[in-house]
Amino acid sequence: MTDWESLSDQLKALGVDLGKKKKLKSSRKARYPIDSVVDGTFKEVIYGEVFCHEEHYQRDFRHGNKPLWPTEPISMLCQWANAESYAIDDLQDFIFLDTETSGLAGGTGTYAFEVGLGRFTDEGFKLGQFFMRHPGEEPALLAGLSEFMDGMKAVVTYNGKSFDIPLLNTRYTLMGMTSPFDGVDHFDLLPLARRLWRIRLESRTLGNVEHQILGVTRGEEEVPGYLIPEMYFDYLKTQDARPMAGIFYHNAIDILSLAGLFSHMAFLLHEPHSEKIQHGEDIVALARFFESMDDIEQSQTLYQKALSLELSEDLYWDTLERFSFLLKRKEDWPSAIALWEMAAENHALYAYEELAKYYEHRIKDLNAAHQWALSAKDDLESRHLPAYETLKWQEVLDHRLARLERRMAKDQGSKASDTGENQA
Repeated sequence: MTDWESLSDQLKALGVDLGKKKKLKSSRKARYPIDSVVDGTFKEVIYGEVFCHEEHYQRDFRHGNKPLWPTEPISMLCQWANAESYAIDDLQDFIFLDTETSGLAGGTGTYAFEVGLGRFTDEGFKLGQFFMRHPGEEPALLAGLSEFMDGMKAVVTYNGKSFDIPLLNTRYTLMGMTSPFDGVDHFDLLPLARRLWRIRLESRTLGNVEHQILGVTRGEEEVPGYLIPEMYFDYLKTQDARPMAGIFYHNAIDILSLAGLFSHMAFLLHEPHSEKIQHGEDIVALARFFESMDDIEQSQTLYQKALSLELSEDLYWDTLERFSFLLKRKEDWPSAIALWEMAAENHALYAYEELAKYYEHRIKDLNAAHQWALSAKDDLESRHLPAYETLKWQEVLDHRLARLERRMAKDQGSKASDTGENQA
């Protein structure tokens, strides 16, 4: 018996059948290719083909309860983003982008297996979603993106400056390709969402903002973002694309929400006094925003409006404080003093200090300044503030009182000297 025959007999004894006629059974489940799960086509590009799903939305389409297409000028949005001054007609060259990736940490080991892109057209809004069936298709996917984004002037993302765009730039570089994002204006809406809704919303994730601000409720097809990388790796193992339908849905809603938020933000920044803005917290946020943009007149009007509305006690007094310092910047002393006196009645230590500084430096009334500083010290000693805050105010007020008392003593000495000379 040859060694082969011996080995064959041993394998048969173990239940292993050999022979050309024996078909090996695959341990994989039945394959469901992506084009049998999601409507789409395979686009031919320079590096091969890439799967792309497209949808078209009419110009009057509403995402949640807000229109998708902007109706107000976007000049203030451009100013905030330090971008070129674009007009509504330029929006057809804006790209709304969101990626679904193999991981959330970034780095060269992370790649985007699906990228959703949207852009406005004469008819409405065009959505394109490019999908990578396996990592070998990455050059084709990147080429497909570049083709879709041809003529792009600006890109709109949500946290894209920190994640999506650096990731895609890295992938273009690793593939030896030129990134289409070089020199393109970037509107990352996450920082603006934080500024506009930090007061009212506990969470400014895209999902929460779209629900609370746009009125969007995602359907049963939605999959949580944190599960997406694992779902894609399962797909690579099984070639069962059925779970990918939920990822396409998730990505499509993200893109639509980007466009909807962009349009709504344009409205808020162009019409901050609109009666449609009903939340006092939002009006306060807009006042802060315009103050940060050095639009003092706009900010002043919004602060005044906010203080006439129902605000929580903490927000009311915080807004009054911010408004008072805005008035100080304008040197509108009568209005600022009126607010500081109101705040002092509410035991706000900063107000006592500001009144002391005003009477010392503007009016040159040292006695009045001393009285305000002394009132602040008395107020501080009667309250139970955190130790670090008490210590800070003690140092500030003791320093101010000591300086005022030295100046008052010096002035009294000068007056006594003048009186003596006059008598002589």
